[in-house]
Amino acid sequence: MARYDAMKERYSKIQILGKQALFTSMRLERNTVPAGFYLYEARHDDDGIGDPVQIARGILVNYWGTILTTEPIDIPEDGYLDIDPEKDWDYLDEDSCLLKDFMKRSVELLEENSTGKDGHESTRV
Repeated sequence: MARYDAMKERYSKIQILGKQALFTSMRLERNTVPAGFYLYEARHDDDGIGDPVQIARGILVNYWGTILTTEPIDIPEDGYLDIDPEKDWDYLDEDSCLLKDFMKRSVELLEENSTGKDGHESTRV
């Protein structure tokens, strides 16, 4: 089964279990995922409706896609986390993006949030 370079794929922005994440239907080469990102794979339902119903570190059967997060997802010891596609997964209404553009925008947002309106560094509380 083919795997692809994480830096060359386009991603949809999603929210999974309350966390912002990136999603692609492609399988990614783990060694192409930059430091600071966590890679998970999603499984779809057995009925073929196309609802993601499970997250794991690796999926073989009913593969739905790959998720990249900047925060870890707590996966149970058995290696699989069941999710409710209606409550736990949401596609955000934003354009798709490359990983490098997402990373650049994240750095810009961090810089904007660390500088106050007067241009001085602000302190997070």
